Amino acid sequence: MMLRVAICDDDNTICSQIENILSKPSTGKMEIEIFYSGESLLQYISNGVYFDLIFLDIELQILNGVEVGKKIRDEMHNENTQIVFISCKDSYAMELFETRPLNFLIKPLKEEEIEKVIKKVIELAAKSNHFFEYKIGRTQTKIPLKDILYFESSGKKVKIFTQDVVHEFYGKLSVIERQLINKDFIQIHKSYLVNYFHVIKYQYENVKLSDYTVLSISQQHRKSVSDRLLQRWQEDKGNG
Repeated sequence: MMLRVAICDDDNTICSQIENILSKPSTGKMEIEIFYSGESLLQYISNGVYFDLIFLDIELQILNGVEVGKKIRDEMHNENTQIVFISCKDSYAMELFETRPLNFLIKPLKEEEIEKVIKKVIELAAKSNHFFEYKIGRTQTKIPLKDILYFESSGKKVKIFTQDVVHEFYGKLSVIERQLINKDFIQIHKSYLVNYFHVIKYQYENVKLSDYTVLSISQQHRKSVSDRLLQRWQEDKGNG
């Protein structure tokens, strides 16, 4: 399992310390990005990059770590990224509660504490495989499935539509459909794979999604789409 980890601290020594610990073979495979300000981290995330874990210093300049954490949770609606706050002080407990951090580490940092954090994140990720992953070059990107409205095939590329960002990569819709066979994604057309949880209106010839996009259902998929939606609605009703 590949973890994407961000380290955000304006102290270069702390960044290097955490990076060195994470780079040990015993911690597993990781892609690590370092940021020296909360603003640069937020800008990077706003471009559609997902991190499994962020080590976030509280005493940052301009935007402090608590403010950055709140923006990630409240403005970016990201509840999946694990946040570990780091600080020289231990007086922030109540302020951190709203951002639901995984942990709060006090400087000077201890190697065994960071290793425990990584172990916990790997355990949580293994229990909740709720992401779609794709790769462009050497960059691996993970998107929470709940944020995906639909996939669209466009030539040799696939576009992923979320509320805020459109991602694009080389791939085949048929392969993605097989990957997500048990994840509530329904193929309605040779070019469209939609997220059941974002369907707000269904008609025999089209569906309307939560962002009010209307997509056509091809003739050959109409019966299977109708059957699948009916099945899911009945399941939801039974579980309600």
